[in-house]
Amino acid sequence: MRGVLFLIAFAALLTSCAAPMALASENSQSIVSKLIPAPEAPSQMLIESFLQDNGDAPDGADEGEGVRLSWWSWSDETGSDWPDDDAKARYGQLGLIGEPKTLYNGQPEESTARSLQVEQPLLDFQGQIELVRDESGGIAISLPVVFTPGVNLSDSTVFSIFISEDRAVDQHGRVAHNLVRDLMPQIGFSNQANNTTETTWTVPSTHLLAAGIDFEAQPHGWHITIALFGGVDGEDEDRLLSLHHTSMPTPWDGVSSGDFFLPGFLLLLCVVIASGAVMGSFKREKGMPKIDAQWASSDPPLLQFRILAGSQQVTLNGCACIEPWAIRGGFKRVKISAGHHHEFTIRFKRTEPQDCHISLNVEVDELGSWTQHLRLPSSRDGVRSVEDDGDKATAGDEA
Repeated sequence: MRGVLFLIAFAALLTSCAAPMALASENSQSIVSKLIPAPEAPSQMLIESFLQDNGDAPDGADEGEGVRLSWWSWSDETGSDWPDDDAKARYGQLGLIGEPKTLYNGQPEESTARSLQVEQPLLDFQGQIELVRDESGGIAISLPVVFTPGVNLSDSTVFSIFISEDRAVDQHGRVAHNLVRDLMPQIGFSNQANNTTETTWTVPSTHLLAAGIDFEAQPHGWHITIALFGGVDGEDEDRLLSLHHTSMPTPWDGVSSGDFFLPGFLLLLCVVIASGAVMGSFKREKGMPKIDAQWASSDPPLLQFRILAGSQQVTLNGCACIEPWAIRGGFKRVKISAGHHHEFTIRFKRTEPQDCHISLNVEVDELGSWTQHLRLPSSRDGVRSVEDDGDKATAGDEA
């Protein structure tokens, strides 16, 4: 009984706790979003590490302070299910050759990256990160953004949008942290000072699924990084001009405090009901008497009862048996105080070869009354089993 009540309460608890997620999931049919954060401080560099073919990071990958991303470019060689097309494209885009290495703001040396850091933001960039349902029914990324350069930017300036997985595991058991699953460059914007561009960048669900990104099956554990690489018009050197980094929105981002009111009320109601049921079960268990019956002799047939009252007073109102067995004499009504023992004997007219079916009418204060059914083997078999193998009398189920 306790186990059943526990399962009911636990199921109610899970249902109530899942309600905010259900509300959020319903909202995500239209949109779940969060604001793109302010740019990272200039001291926070973008550190990109191209992993070795065994999955290890290259030497120096732990150096420097900033936003870390990992690239994997060995799927063809190792049979990994991690995507590597963007990693190879990024490697070529940066003009890298030779062994895998770590870059800082797109530079091979941290000292060079430090020397090229901008001292103040060169553009005003605002927008939202939205997860929406696209025409195919999957979850797509929509980035409505508005930005205005404060200076004329070079024609080589490009926004790079990285979608990374916090902890990725391939089918061979390799583990990579902050693994870039998808890279999307964006170049369609005005690079002239004080010219405002208002646009929406979209990544369809089919593109994301091809990169191993499934926000529906795995809503947590993703980050988005938006980096603006380029230079000021007239300069030859490209650098990191702006860096934004945050976790992807999840269904919880679409849940308001009001969405918790009904689930919270339901949870409280379930706790009250479950507590009442459990307390009632404990009270009933403690109040129930323990009843034992066994044959005292077979000739004449005597059946002896031993009753231990629980936490409530017990009243024995009557006793009856099923033919061919017949009780000799009457039955006197008995009250047993809480916690006390009582023993009495029932005499039968004669011994029958069939099992003895006997009913005892029991009443317990505050718990009600019922008929306790008992079935015992013939007194001759019952006594012999007591003498040979100990007490084997059986008590029936409650009615």
